[in-house]
Amino acid sequence: MRMQITRREALQTMGCGAMALLAGCRTIGGGPRVAGWYRGNLHMHTYWSDGRAFPEQAIEIYKALGYDFIGLSDHNVFADDANHWTPVEDEEGGWPPAVSRPLFDAYVREYGQEVETRQDGEKTLVRLKTYDEMRMRFEEPGTFLLMPAVEITQVLDGINVHLNYVNLPDTIPFVKGGPLCKKVEVDGLSVSGLIRQNAADVSAMSAQMQRPALLMLNHPQWVYWDITPQDLIDSAEVRFFEVCNGGSAFAPHPDALGVTLDSFWDAINAFRCVQGAPLLYGVGSDDTHYYINRTPNQRIADAWVMVRSAALTPESLLAAMDAGDYYATTGVLLEDVAFNTRRRKLWVRVQAEPGVTYRIRFITTKRGFDQTVRRVDCPAEKGRGARTIPVYSADIGRTVKEVEGVEASYRMASDDLYVRAKIESDVPSEYTQHFHPDVQVAWTQPYA
Repeated sequence: MRMQITRREALQTMGCGAMALLAGCRTIGGGPRVAGWYRGNLHMHTYWSDGRAFPEQAIEIYKALGYDFIGLSDHNVFADDANHWTPVEDEEGGWPPAVSRPLFDAYVREYGQEVETRQDGEKTLVRLKTYDEMRMRFEEPGTFLLMPAVEITQVLDGINVHLNYVNLPDTIPFVKGGPLCKKVEVDGLSVSGLIRQNAADVSAMSAQMQRPALLMLNHPQWVYWDITPQDLIDSAEVRFFEVCNGGSAFAPHPDALGVTLDSFWDAINAFRCVQGAPLLYGVGSDDTHYYINRTPNQRIADAWVMVRSAALTPESLLAAMDAGDYYATTGVLLEDVAFNTRRRKLWVRVQAEPGVTYRIRFITTKRGFDQTVRRVDCPAEKGRGARTIPVYSADIGRTVKEVEGVEASYRMASDDLYVRAKIESDVPSEYTQHFHPDVQVAWTQPYA
């Protein structure tokens, strides 16, 4: 009979103990959570693809940390095969990693008789649990939601094109049954064309299943600006992207220091406004691969979304996100954010932590902005190919108001195309990758 253990004991078993809860694995701080806000991570991996954890371990950690909803988004695969067995190896090896003996032993200690194994000669095989099994085990109506998700993972002409879709329990035909990373070889296909093709496939599956879905462009800065603003200017079907997902090992080019994920976001929205296309919204996520014995740049609870929803259901959460009623954060929490459409006024109030100072910046782009683009050529380096980085005008993404404090508002001028707020604290992020905030921040969505 399996011994019952607490969630804290489970975290300690998996190498994420009490001290980690206060540091690398942050819980929701600053007192009780404001009613109506739900915390979620929509990008994470398990042994179904290249994560270093069994599904139960990954879910247990996030549930114990106070997350309300998550989506296990493995590469090009949905966890629906009830006969998926994988070998246990002494070491994890290359990519994708094998189930290593230390992590398997921790899994057995924690889940005991629930672990299913069989022998193939001298090799031990372990069965991975499916999404439906995990949902039955972990979901609690109104308390915790496990959403189906997949990361479409492709490489086109050396460019990584990754998108997550949420709430569709299947893999789109374009990548189903193939490798965890698909090399796309279609003559004349552009990155934006591939993104639009993926969006059409997800839309078709959503319609067929009669389920709402969310599609987001993942980590444009990884490996090193693989995705350009023009790719999403041309792909208005994509309404979401990751404004924070880890970072990049490669430093900003000295001639393009102003190219950040914030400037990437503003460039897209400036041109989308001119074209009358929908605004692009920002998502924060962990893209978790390492759950045990992590290094400083392999963190849990680094970035997430806070969604204001009427209920903890896929339909309600996705409707709220589609309306922009959520924010992304790396640790700064908001009591409220509101946009008055009649007065065109954005208002933000921070859920303040004791001893922490905050700065609220309102960011916009004006009508008639300079649309010229300068291009910077970056030669190949070890680990990445050559890149051409577009540098947009300083007219795009200007800070038009800055307030030191926990509450501020901004009324849009007649020539503002949109407005969004970025809230910065003085708490270090303790994350050393490039293109990641140095301090804990939050981003509202853009409003127009």
